[in-house]
Amino acid sequence: MDYREHLFRPLSLHFVDHLVEVIFSNPEDFKIIYTLIFDSEEKVAWRAAWACQKISEKFPGWFTEKQFMELAAHAIYTSHAGLKRGCLSILYNLDLPDSIPVDFLNSCFEWMISPRSSIAVQALSMKILYKICSKEPDLINELRTYLESISPDDYSKGFNAARHKILKNLIAK
Repeated sequence: MDYREHLFRPLSLHFVDHLVEVIFSNPEDFKIIYTLIFDSEEKVAWRAAWACQKISEKFPGWFTEKQFMELAAHAIYTSHAGLKRGCLSILYNLDLPDSIPVDFLNSCFEWMISPRSSIAVQALSMKILYKICSKEPDLINELRTYLESISPDDYSKGFNAARHKILKNLIAK
């Protein structure tokens, strides 16, 4: 299958599901679809990230630590909201590497509270930061302070629900 060409096709109900099933049947093709996340055509990159997100839900072990770092950097530098969301969704499903890039950590804090970020990016950033806290307990107080200082009126119901849940878990730690 020409994956790049497939990613240019019009979206349909089973567009990504079909692509992911093909990859599950041909695991050696995973590298091809992963590489397309970095394609110069944003439509291709975004849709490849969408497919890789579904792959990461079922097979997070297919992703390496190097790919974690690549996706973190890509999330920082992409201006495409869907691609950023896709990269963050994949990263959320993966095991954390031994060392988290500081620029990625700082970006997650920024995206979490930025009104320019989509609700999905805000919530995913918050969830990733919470996940990082399990590995880096020194960050618990910083994340808790951020979340406690946020005025709920400035954010969506979805953001506030995630915020409330994570705050509850942080307080219990």
